[in-house]
Amino acid sequence: MDIAERSRAALDWPALLTELGSRAQSEAGRAACLALRLHDDADEARRHMAAVEELAAILRRGEGLPALNVPEVGELLAAAEKGLVLGPDEVRPVADLCAVAAGVRRFVDEAAGRGRAPTPELDARVAAVDAQPELARVLGETFDAQGEIRDAVSPVLARLRRERSQLSEGARIAIEALMRSSELAPFLQDRYVTVREERYVLPIKASAKSMGLGIVHDTSRTGETVYVEPMPLVAANNRLKIAELEIRAESRRILEELTARVAATAPSLRATAEALVAIDVLAAAARLGVAYGGVAIALVEEPLVELRRARHPLLALRAAREGFALVANDVALGGNVPSRLLVVSGPNAGGKTVLLKTVALAALLARAGLLVPADPGSRVGFFAAVLADIGDQQSVAGDLSTFSGHLAHISEILRREGGPALVLLDELMAGTNPEQGAALARATAEALADGPGLGVLTTHYDSLKALADADARFVNAGMEYDVASLRPTFRLVLGTPGRSFALDIATRMGLPPALVERARALAGAVSVGLETTIAGLEAREAEVATEARRLADARATLAAAEESQRAATAALERRERELGRHSAEAVEASVREAREALRAIVRDAQRAGTSRAAEEGRVALADVEAAALARWPRQPAPAAPERPASLAVGARVFVPSMGAEGVVTRAADERGRVKVQVGALSVEIGAAALARGKAGAKAARAVAPAGGVRGGAPDELSIVLQNATNTLDLRGQRADEALATVDGFLDRAALEGTSPVIVVHGHGTGALRKEVRAYLARSPYVARWAPGEPRQGGDGVSVVELR
Repeated sequence: MDIAERSRAALDWPALLTELGSRAQSEAGRAACLALRLHDDADEARRHMAAVEELAAILRRGEGLPALNVPEVGELLAAAEKGLVLGPDEVRPVADLCAVAAGVRRFVDEAAGRGRAPTPELDARVAAVDAQPELARVLGETFDAQGEIRDAVSPVLARLRRERSQLSEGARIAIEALMRSSELAPFLQDRYVTVREERYVLPIKASAKSMGLGIVHDTSRTGETVYVEPMPLVAANNRLKIAELEIRAESRRILEELTARVAATAPSLRATAEALVAIDVLAAAARLGVAYGGVAIALVEEPLVELRRARHPLLALRAAREGFALVANDVALGGNVPSRLLVVSGPNAGGKTVLLKTVALAALLARAGLLVPADPGSRVGFFAAVLADIGDQQSVAGDLSTFSGHLAHISEILRREGGPALVLLDELMAGTNPEQGAALARATAEALADGPGLGVLTTHYDSLKALADADARFVNAGMEYDVASLRPTFRLVLGTPGRSFALDIATRMGLPPALVERARALAGAVSVGLETTIAGLEAREAEVATEARRLADARATLAAAEESQRAATAALERRERELGRHSAEAVEASVREAREALRAIVRDAQRAGTSRAAEEGRVALADVEAAALARWPRQPAPAAPERPASLAVGARVFVPSMGAEGVVTRAADERGRVKVQVGALSVEIGAAALARGKAGAKAARAVAPAGGVRGGAPDELSIVLQNATNTLDLRGQRADEALATVDGFLDRAALEGTSPVIVVHGHGTGALRKEVRAYLARSPYVARWAPGEPRQGGDGVSVVELR
């Protein structure tokens, strides 16, 4: 066994092939699965993986695959080609092969007719399947369900069988008469008829065998009975024998013709059987891939590993059977990143070896053209070899210790020649003097980094963990450990080395505290300090991850707010267009009515032709004017906003165009424009368009009623967001307690000049919301209120503007 085969054995590859073989339907398919080879050509592996994915897609849609219980016909075809006549039992597997081939062809043809997604790789393989319809028809017509040649195949055979039946019936009648005759009845051992050497015989007592009753053909095991063919039956038995020989001769002639047909089509049948076995392997691979959640990943020429949420396939199968959650990990090595070796550290039983095997099996599965248990978008290189040193290499017969066995294995890996390899080394150089082992481990890692391939190694050596800080070819990764529960999470954290947690695990396993503290002191400041540093890095990374999640949430909130703002703006524009259209229609209607009234007045005055009629016309015109003006309600002129005395940074101003108050964040520039922060929005506006804080706001709001109806353009109530200063949370309080709280909150807000404010009462049964809003409607503090926008809390909050 060479290094590559030993490596695959250590990486659970044989166990995976066993799982594959168990999903094949034919004996030849199972054997092919167990002997599955790795492709030597990347394109061939890609095509094989594409074919497996086509079948897997069919299974994922809940459809079935065709039957692929391919019979073994190799020896039968060889015999037929040599001229040996095949018997009925030997011809039947050929008929079964044709039936399986016809089923596969029908499956593909029907799939195309139903509009199923194209399966070009499967179609290419099915193209080699020849169902031999003519041969299948002849075989089907020749044999019945029991494998006997049908009478309809040969009139001669049918006649001979009828004659045999008649002769047999005559012999039966004759032998029954003999059993009743006085010549034989006294000597019968029992009253039944049997057959010996294809002839009817009777059981006669052994004591009468020398009495010349007939021809003795056999004796019983006890010797008490002899089987005698009575002389009157000899002629009938002879005729039956002749009929049987003639039947056999005719049957042989028919079988010879069939054998000749089989021999003529043997090359095609042999190719068909091979194609069907190959399809059986593909179907088994599809079933296995679906079972462990595999997908077709990209297989590239360059040495790289980019796995997204990769899982160990055997563990994935077990998780699917037993229903537990399997931890998936991302791994990136080679390609656009400079690192060539991944140094994985962490506690014992923390998942380092499983991770190492997961990466190796992903590369092997891809090269074999099988689905990989990872997420779409994963990529892996087409490695010339996947080499591993895992487990105990001890050999008593070979006089090798565990450490020596590892050295011999690693030496063979380093001496290997050929294209880029993926090398997996578990606990590199463990099992010897720690200082010398660490030195050997580092030298080995550096030698691997100088090669063309990639590597993943696991270690507890601090010197290997430090390599990534000084050498870009190395990257650290640690297996996460839950410090609170002192249990591994089996999750890989890239960029940070893992801690061994030996002392913490010793504490959890019940070693005396004094002993653990003594061990901590003996470990030295350097070792403990490194563990502490790594712990600090892990804590910092956790904080960064938390901040990243918060940032993502904030971005999502901002995006939602922007979307809501865009929707509000679009709604406002639609409303303005609608109002403009309605206004234009109203004006046109008023003009038409006024014109009609004027025409009527003019006609009446012209008909009368008197001064009195003219005076009456003027009065009528005045009435028309009054009626037209009455259609347009007069708007009270708002009080002139009071100009702000100062526009320095920090000054509170009112923005009439937004109906909201804000704070100056940038003084006027050379164009006379200032920047004002209004709630969550920052706007740039001309200084002349601003009013002084509260007085300007009150002047602009002089006609705004207190109440819960919001209309028109978005105002300050719709853009204010919750913060610690402007928000009161009443959830969980009783109504009377809540109203007292609201009263005190509004009193403080009015004194501090905080407006608008947000009162959170929640949805609940609606009782608290109803009481709070009734109180707001009658409060002397409240100018108006409105339900919150979706981003503010919706109907679970009330946004309040103070007077």
